[in-house]
Amino acid sequence: MGDDEEVKVFGMWASPYSRRVELALKLKGIPYEYIEEDLSNKSALLIKHNPVHQKIPVLVHNGKSIPESLVILEYIDETWRNNPILLSQDPYDRAMARFWAKFIDEKILSTTRKVSFTTGKEQEHAIEEVTEQLKLLENEVKGKAYFGGEGIGYVDIVANFMVFWFGNLQEALGINIFSQHKFPFIFEWIQKQLKIDMVDECRIPKDKHLTYIQTRLAAFKSASNPFSRRVELALKLKAIPYQYIEEDLSNKTPSLLRYNPVHKKVPVLVHNDKPVAESTVIIEYMDETWENNPILPRDPYERAMARFYAKFIDDKLLPTLAKLGQTAGKEKEETIEEIHEQLKILEDELKGKQFFGGQRIGYLDIVAMILVWLHLAGEITGKKILSTEKFPLIYEWIERVMKIEIPQNYKKRDGE
Repeated sequence: MGDDEEVKVFGMWASPYSRRVELALKLKGIPYEYIEEDLSNKSALLIKHNPVHQKIPVLVHNGKSIPESLVILEYIDETWRNNPILLSQDPYDRAMARFWAKFIDEKILSTTRKVSFTTGKEQEHAIEEVTEQLKLLENEVKGKAYFGGEGIGYVDIVANFMVFWFGNLQEALGINIFSQHKFPFIFEWIQKQLKIDMVDECRIPKDKHLTYIQTRLAAFKSASNPFSRRVELALKLKAIPYQYIEEDLSNKTPSLLRYNPVHKKVPVLVHNDKPVAESTVIIEYMDETWENNPILPRDPYERAMARFYAKFIDDKLLPTLAKLGQTAGKEKEETIEEIHEQLKILEDELKGKQFFGGQRIGYLDIVAMILVWLHLAGEITGKKILSTEKFPLIYEWIERVMKIEIPQNYKKRDGE
């Protein structure tokens, strides 16, 4: 590499995609400047260099931008031909390497997201699915020092998420999918990877990563049941200790029916034996009862607008999202268009703001947490209704709310 060459990497510290780009550059001995991106507040440079997806990683080489990690790896290998050569010169071997890299990104990492953001039987099925996928990868590395043969190569770099990232995720979730007993050949491969200095340099800080994962999981949990979760989120933001009682809606308790005889639904807040039903009503009650950490704006007009958009989400967006699962063909396409029009309204409402409530999380942000679920559901299923290209401000807002550390100030009832 000449002295006049400029190499920059736009990345994010916890991303396995940007880590693989850094690893390839380090292995090839290519000096580069690393630029950390805050995905909740993307830089103008990132948007300039990746206007299509507005995502990391992006490699910038002498002013020319290359996005998408797999594309970047091939570019690096074709531009700097020094060892290690990442892709074989043989067309068939090269095709197989691309096949397994695509399998890792589109199957293993995609199914791992399902494991992260599902529960119960759905999570069990996802665990079975990712286990079967890892078995295929286990067979591919069997009898080899590396996926690429005798030396580290393209697939080894793509699979590097298994060295550090996967173990941290397991620990945060409290599950055990990936073990030496189940995958002895992959774990032998991991031990070889760990002996490479450049791999260790790309290690994700464990404690920081665990906190990051747990914060995102908490945000998803808060969004996945939009009505009762928004009440819990408000209580936690106001640091109000409470007892949580889980209801089986197929077998409602006498207490629920007594406290909400009108709708017979959750959520219900019971404060000093006085019940308050309906999530938005509850949040306003809380804000008027406990004055610390105010949720609603103090200005009457701003308060009215917050209520207006909250009603828009509950009366317009949520019913349209519900309709999506009951339609097909042209009707489904029309429903998606309707959702996009509604999301554009919320996108416009975020212009010039960190949060819907202004500079900090507030009433409308709590009501809008369904957008976090919509984003993560799209990541899991691959069917993205909410895209960063169409709704960049909503995406930045999602990244911000998912970074908020929510205090755990509740206790479960006995027996839970």
